[in-house]
Amino acid sequence: MWAGGRCAGICSGTGRGERHGSGTGGAGRAPGSPPAQEAAIVATKRAGPHRSARKLRDLLRLPVSREAVRQVLLRHGLARLGLPPVKPVQRFEAAAPNTLWQIDIMGKVRFPLIGVLYLILAVDDHSRFILAGGFFPRKFRIHLFTVMHAAFTRWGLPQALLSDREGHFKPTGPTGEADYQYYARRLGIQAVYARHARTKGKIERLFQFLQRDFVLEQLDAPSVGAVNAAFGQWSEAYNFGHASRALDGEAPAARYVPSARHLRPEELELLLVHEEPRKVARTGTISYYGRPYRVPDAYIGRRVWTRLKGDRLTIQVGRQTLAEYPLDYEPRT
Repeated sequence: MWAGGRCAGICSGTGRGERHGSGTGGAGRAPGSPPAQEAAIVATKRAGPHRSARKLRDLLRLPVSREAVRQVLLRHGLARLGLPPVKPVQRFEAAAPNTLWQIDIMGKVRFPLIGVLYLILAVDDHSRFILAGGFFPRKFRIHLFTVMHAAFTRWGLPQALLSDREGHFKPTGPTGEADYQYYARRLGIQAVYARHARTKGKIERLFQFLQRDFVLEQLDAPSVGAVNAAFGQWSEAYNFGHASRALDGEAPAARYVPSARHLRPEELELLLVHEEPRKVARTGTISYYGRPYRVPDAYIGRRVWTRLKGDRLTIQVGRQTLAEYPLDYEPRT
C-alpha cells in the first residue's frame, strides 16, 4: 500500500509478501531502516539491470510486496532498464524500395454507424510507404485482388510479396493454388510467407498506429465509401508528411521510388483480370460475393461471365457486355 508517493511496506519494514528468496547471487540480510532498504534496492538493480522487482525483493529478503519494490524503481527511473536478450532480435529491412512488399489484413474494426470492417493494406518494406489499401465489410478474395490491382497499376511490381499463411494467401491443404499465388506467379513476383508474427512487424506496428491515428477519428463515418475516402487522404498525409522515428525523422516518401518493373497497360489488362461464371436468378440478378447485380431479364436462367478489373465489375455473354458496375461495398441493412 502506498501513501503520499511512499511505500508503506518499505517505510515501515512490514507489508505483504513475507515470502523470502533463496538468497543467491548477491543476497544479504534485509536492511533494517527504510532508507537503507531503498538504497539497497537501487544499488542491486543498478548492479543487475535485468533484475525484476520480484527478483530484487527475493535477493534482498525484503518483507514487502513486489509492487512496493516496483514503485521504488519507478521513483528512481530504473523500472525499464534491462539487458539485451541472450539471442538478440535481428531486425530485417529490405535493402531497397520494391525489393519486398508486405500485405496483410487488419480486422475486425467496428464503426458504430457501419458495422465491422476489415482493412487490407500493402506496404513497401524498405520505406514503410503505403502502396494501396481499403476497408471492406468482408474478407473476400476479390477485395484482396482490388488492393493488389491498385498497388501494381500505380507503383509497379515488387520482387517479392510477404504475407502470413492465411487461406487468402496460401491454400490450407497440401495441394492447390490460391488466387493470390496465381497472380503473383503470372506477374513474376515471389510469394514469401512469414513463420512468426514478428516477421511482419512493420505492418503490424503500422496497424497499431493507424487504429490510434485514423480509426478513432472516423468512428462517426456514415458509410464504407466515406471511410475509404478519408483513408485515401490519410494515407497521402502519412506517406508524404509523417516523420517516422524508424526512418530517422523522414517521411516514407523520402525513401520510396516507384518500381522499375512496370507492365504496359495492355499487359496489366490481360494479367490482372479476375473471371468467374454466374447463373442469372429469376429475379434478373446475379449474386457476386454476397451482392446482387442486375442483368437483363432475357438472360434469366442463363450462365454469364463476370470480369473484375480493379473495383470495376463487367458482366458478359461471349464478347457482349450486359452490364457494368462499381463494386458495392456498403453493408446490407
